[in-house]
Amino acid sequence: MMATIANSNVRLLANLVDPNDEEESEYRFLVDEKHVKYVTVDPGVFPKGDRTFAPVLIPMLPPFPPGNWNEGHISKDPLTQRPVFSRVTDSDLPGIRNTWYDRRIDHLELQKLDRVRQNIHLVTCSAFNFPVLVKFAEFPWQMPFFEAETTAYEWIEGKGIGPKFLGHLTEAGRVFGFVLENVDGARTAEPQDLPACQRILAKLHALGIKHGDINKHNFLIRNGEAVLIDFETAQKCSEKAELESEYKQLEESLRDPSHRGGVGIRVVSDHCPG
Repeated sequence: MMATIANSNVRLLANLVDPNDEEESEYRFLVDEKHVKYVTVDPGVFPKGDRTFAPVLIPMLPPFPPGNWNEGHISKDPLTQRPVFSRVTDSDLPGIRNTWYDRRIDHLELQKLDRVRQNIHLVTCSAFNFPVLVKFAEFPWQMPFFEAETTAYEWIEGKGIGPKFLGHLTEAGRVFGFVLENVDGARTAEPQDLPACQRILAKLHALGIKHGDINKHNFLIRNGEAVLIDFETAQKCSEKAELESEYKQLEESLRDPSHRGGVGIRVVSDHCPG
């Protein structure tokens, strides 16, 4: 008779761990392919090298308690020194409030084609007949960044500045991310693309919006024209001097040889491995 694998109904979706294991680790799990659970773990509960490797980590986790809960905490039992769920709660998790677009898509409807970043995936879903990108908050405390970026996409809607905004992404009813056009066939901007980048930044500035992070990885070049991405730090700005300063910094940003800021949307083709 085959042994039952512990927590075989649990899938690791995201993790955030302290390399020195001096602070709590954070995890996002999917249970029974339906229920998302946010779990924090005390330092020292699991071996340092095993905290992010799902095939080893998941069998070491204590059994997930039944019932309706979405936040839990794992610590060591003071008597047995074994990991246990010391707390579970059904919390009212924060969500994006500015749901200005008329389409919502639940994360369970998605089929992942590629992981661009831990929180940016190339996916398919029934709402579209082409691959799209989803960008989402891995943990509830990240929500203010996504609130800001969602609002920025409302400001630039229909202006030909960024990727097309295609919908709000939901989890258990709350909005925690968004769906974007995949800018297929594009590349990161280089110094020779300065005129195209200046044109797109000038369009943004004409709307009274400062981008706030004009590193070269936030300019994608497609068919000779630029597309701006990553609007987490964008804000309305009426100060002409601030907008001019950002515009003047653009040439230097494109010449920056470092990988600073190279964590935005990596462009992927429509033919990605599963």
